[in-house]
Amino acid sequence: MPTRIEKLEAHSSHLLDIFIGLREKFAMLGPMLFDETVVRAKGSGAQHRGFLILRHSLFLSCAQDIAKLCYDRDERTPSIHKIVEALEDTPLRKTLEDRYAAFVSPSTEDETDPEIVEALRVWERKEQAELRTQFLALHQELVDTWATLSVAASTKAFHTIRDKVSAHTEVRHVVDKYQLIDIGALGIKWRDVGSTIQSMQRLVEIIGMLIRGASFAWDALDHSLNKATVGFWGAAETKAP
Repeated sequence: MPTRIEKLEAHSSHLLDIFIGLREKFAMLGPMLFDETVVRAKGSGAQHRGFLILRHSLFLSCAQDIAKLCYDRDERTPSIHKIVEALEDTPLRKTLEDRYAAFVSPSTEDETDPEIVEALRVWERKEQAELRTQFLALHQELVDTWATLSVAASTKAFHTIRDKVSAHTEVRHVVDKYQLIDIGALGIKWRDVGSTIQSMQRLVEIIGMLIRGASFAWDALDHSLNKATVGFWGAAETKAP
């Protein structure tokens, strides 16, 4: 039976994997939304219908991933909400803080000068104190950023899309006819996908640092996705969301 921390570590790692998948989908979707050259070349004529189908499918898939990564409450799957909630447990968070701050100075076994030994120990305590301060600052940033993102109108709209449009294909009775929910009526702009993903990326990054003490090479991912986008669409190199 895994411990709570082992479970959090697994969820943190899985969260990163799913988020990278979301970044990959958005890399392919972005030119279909924002690159006029791609839209003119692929979104007109005989390709128009296929272009719209692909764009719609990628958009809904991104919306589902955003909602899942942000709000999912299933114990078997990771989400930012569940991890932030788990870190409200003070003893658990203190254990993670102790691990994060476990800086050890170079060995003093062969050192005979007591002043040097003491200086190394002072340095070790100083480094540990700084790491504790860093941990607390990162946790506070996680809480504050999530508090803002979780109630944002666009994030909630993605949740609505996941629940009512993508997952259940909900229809509404309007003037004696049933029609699918109009995604545009939810007030989402195309750019909300990128801005929401950008906010989520920082949260995913902080979670990895707090729980696994691990950062991620986002620049390398950006480069790889730009290369894939240019190779597939022939689009101009784009910036990360």
